[in-house]
Amino acid sequence: MRIFQLLFVVTAASTAAFCSPGGILEKVTKIQVDPTVISHPENVEGTITGDLVRYNLRAAVKDAHFEEGDSPIRAHFVLDKFFSDGGVKKLTSLGTGHSTKTVDGKLVIQDSSGKELASVPIHVHGSVAFGQAQGEDAQGHHATSDFEQRLLKEIEMLK
Repeated sequence: MRIFQLLFVVTAASTAAFCSPGGILEKVTKIQVDPTVISHPENVEGTITGDLVRYNLRAAVKDAHFEEGDSPIRAHFVLDKFFSDGGVKKLTSLGTGHSTKTVDGKLVIQDSSGKELASVPIHVHGSVAFGQAQGEDAQGHHATSDFEQRLLKEIEMLK
């Protein structure tokens, strides 16, 4: 019987350790979105890529119904890799949503002291910017890129 109790306690503790850190944004109403951190510039093509990634994060924060601005809760994206499908070194259709990109990195949420509250690995192979053809849907919601949708999903899970 004691072995079963011990096994139950160890299993419960390890399960809790590996669960997502949900709830850290539960009472948050405003998030400050900081610039993108590019960890390996040699793995990132394009000079405005950091701005594009931050734009997607800002849109995801707003889509998650947070106000964006000066706040003790801060978010940024650490970009490890960003490249076009097929390894092409040009961002010819940046902003059109018609080219496929691969984005590797992590979404980081911190408190005002810089303590990391969450670090969520993200890998997206798809669109990074919405295109003209996507525009607005019939309900008035703006279309989003695959990358923004993934960021939104992860932010929602932290509520």
